[in-house]
Amino acid sequence: MQRLPDFDGLRFILCLGIATFHYSFRMSIDNEFITSVILRFSYFTDIFFIVSGLFLARRAYGTWDKRQYFAFQAKRLARIYPLHVAAFSCFALISIAYAYGFIHPNAQPDTSWRNAITQLFLLHSWGLGSTFSYNYVSWSLSALFLMYLCFPLFDVLSKRFDVGILAALIIALIGGEFLTRMLGGPSLTRAQFTNFGILRVLPSFLFGMWLVRHQNIVLPKSLTYLGLTICLIIFLFYSPADVDGHTVVLEGPARLIFLYVFTFLLYNASTQGFYTPLQWSGFANLSRYSFGIFILHPLVGLFFFNAIPPFWENSVAGSLFIIAAGVTVTVFIAAISWKIFENPINSWLVAKINKWQSNGVIPALKKQPQANKIQ
Repeated sequence: MQRLPDFDGLRFILCLGIATFHYSFRMSIDNEFITSVILRFSYFTDIFFIVSGLFLARRAYGTWDKRQYFAFQAKRLARIYPLHVAAFSCFALISIAYAYGFIHPNAQPDTSWRNAITQLFLLHSWGLGSTFSYNYVSWSLSALFLMYLCFPLFDVLSKRFDVGILAALIIALIGGEFLTRMLGGPSLTRAQFTNFGILRVLPSFLFGMWLVRHQNIVLPKSLTYLGLTICLIIFLFYSPADVDGHTVVLEGPARLIFLYVFTFLLYNASTQGFYTPLQWSGFANLSRYSFGIFILHPLVGLFFFNAIPPFWENSVAGSLFIIAAGVTVTVFIAAISWKIFENPINSWLVAKINKWQSNGVIPALKKQPQANKIQ
C-alpha cells in the first residue's frame, strides 16, 4: 500500500488542533478573530473520522472469514484499547479519590459506575452511557469501535454494490441529521451531545471509504491547488451569520460537505504526487504520536492548567503562550507513552494476533517438503 505522507502530516495537525481547541476553553482569549479560528478547529474531529475510513479502505483484505474478522478487530483494539484503558484508569482513580474525599478538584468528576463500565468497554457513544464522562474524548473511540465492527460488512457491500456506499453515505447524512434533531441535538456534527456519537461518525467514515473506492475522479494540479486554497480561506475567514452576534462555525451537513470537498482535494493531490506542506518529513516523524496526543490531552490538561497561576492569562499573548505550552507538554508525554507503552504493547499484541491468524497454515506448509521426500 502506497504511503500518503500528506495524510500522515494531516493526522498530526488534526490532533494538535483538537488539543488546542479543548485547551482554549480553559483560557480567556480576548480576540474575536483568534477565537473564531480556534473554534473552527472543531472541524478537525470530523476530518479524523474521514481519515479513519480512508486508511482502512486502502488496505487489501481479500475474502472475509471468521478468523480474519476476529484478527482484524483484535488488531484495531490492540491499537487503541491499551492507551484508552490507561487514560480511563487515571480518570477513574481521580473519581474514586474525589468520592472518598481525598481530593477536591475545581470541577466535580464523574463517579457513575454505569458510565464507567460503558466507557471502559467503549459503548458509551452507542446511546448506552454519557459521552462526556471520565475521559471525554473517548466518545469518538466508542463510535469508531462500532465502525470497526461493521467495517467488514461495509467492505463487502461496497465491493458488491458499486454505488451502494454512496447511497449509504447520503442516507447517513440525511438520516443522521434527522435523528439527532429528534434526540434533542442541535445538529449532526454535535450528535455526541445526545450520547449517540455514532450518528456523527458514520457519514464521515463512509465518505473516507467511498473516496478510496472511487479513484477515477482525477483533477489537474492547478485546479487541485486552487480548490485547496479556497478551502483554506474559507476555514480561516468564513463564519456563518448569527443573529445574536456570537462567533459561530459551520454545523451539520454544511460542515461535512465542506470537509468532504477538502479531503477529496487533498487525497487527489496526495495520490498524484502533488506537493503540499503536509508532506514535511517532521510531520511524518511526529505523526506516530498522534493517537497519544488525542487520547491523553484531557488528562495532561487537567494537571497542566491547574498548575498555571491565573495571572498568566491576563493578555491574549499570555493565553496563547500557555495553550501552546500545554500542547507542547502533551506532545512530549505522548512521545514518552508511545516509546515505553503504546508501541511495545501494540507490537507484542499484533505479533500474537498474527501468529494466531496463521495457525493451521504454517504447519501445512512445513509438511509439504516431507511428503515430497517420501515420494
